[in-house]
Amino acid sequence: MNFLFIHEVNWRDKVTFEIHDIPELLSIAGHSVIFIDYPEVLVDKKSSNSRFFRTTFSRIQSRTHYGSTVEVRTPGRILPGVADRLVASLTFVPLLIKTIRSKKIDLIVLYGVPTNGWQTVLVAKLLRVPVIFRAIDVSHLLRGSFFKNLIRTAERFIYRNVAHISVHNAALVEYCASFGADSNIISIDYPRLDTERFARFARDQDLASNYGINPKHKVVFYRGTLYRYCGLEQFLELFAETLRNDENIFFLIIGSGEAKKDIAETIDRLGVQSQVIMRPFVDYSELVKHICLADVSVNTFVPSLVTDCALPGRVLQSLACGIPVVSTPLKGLIGYTGDSKSVVYAPLGVEFIQAVNDLLLNKPKRDQLSVAGRELVASKGNWQEFTTEFVELCQSVLARK
Repeated sequence: MNFLFIHEVNWRDKVTFEIHDIPELLSIAGHSVIFIDYPEVLVDKKSSNSRFFRTTFSRIQSRTHYGSTVEVRTPGRILPGVADRLVASLTFVPLLIKTIRSKKIDLIVLYGVPTNGWQTVLVAKLLRVPVIFRAIDVSHLLRGSFFKNLIRTAERFIYRNVAHISVHNAALVEYCASFGADSNIISIDYPRLDTERFARFARDQDLASNYGINPKHKVVFYRGTLYRYCGLEQFLELFAETLRNDENIFFLIIGSGEAKKDIAETIDRLGVQSQVIMRPFVDYSELVKHICLADVSVNTFVPSLVTDCALPGRVLQSLACGIPVVSTPLKGLIGYTGDSKSVVYAPLGVEFIQAVNDLLLNKPKRDQLSVAGRELVASKGNWQEFTTEFVELCQSVLARK
């Protein structure tokens, strides 16, 4: 089949997640895959170059799975910042039409909403190409925006007009249905993990040493985009006492995002700089080594509609690596873990800190959770199985065309 994937993030630079896994695996399976992304880069007015204003065509090989090839088409930038996203909602259309026609696209897998989502649905209807919307978040609440209501309207239009909606957790089924989506065309298709790559390894002592971590230290770990609702400032306020009481406990944060400045200021104000390590995202090839530095991983999301509908990749990766996880109770994540007892759930408060501290002191409990976490992830299947199931889904959608 000829697949076209569409999202409004930078495919080359975005931290790796399923938007890389699924297209690459389809490519390995013998399908033709094109990905139209959005150039999330700052335009330097002083050194403006024509490359910003022209569509670029690149054959990208293997960001996550060796042997894959995905053709990435990136529209040029016209204006800086928010203004460019508004213009891009229109300038994207000619590229979309040209790609569908020239590459004889059979099916579109859509992730984006405001910048290129509703336009894709309209054009696809005109050209009679079915669209599967892959819902992985609540678009209108994902980031603070003056255009929240417009994005919400775009979501409603997409949910009601695509051929199928594939979600990655049960909470999103309810969410999409609340916007008028036909529940008969919604399926839950959990993301998978490469359990050979994401596996339990001994702590890399050289890497640990680079962070000032030695064998006697216990490490609490957080990795991911630092959204405004990530909850790390509140966690730090509560966890600071534990850090002050035990100099052998470290907190390692790997990631970046809109809350980075506030988190850094909180660390400085609390005076725990010597035990809290903040670093930007690491290369995918180095990710497992960083996860396996941890004794306990935390997911501190503040519960809300947007976080209830999330299925944080950091949690799944830690589980696969056998790292015990303490998380706030989120509907999407609870739906994934079920009654497996693989994650410790606690509200973000004293109870959360107590759960983390208890695990730091209780190795048998950590070992028990380690086994349960790996078994849970394995029970969901692997990426190869996902690829087979996803192709079958696409064929069924095409049959309804």
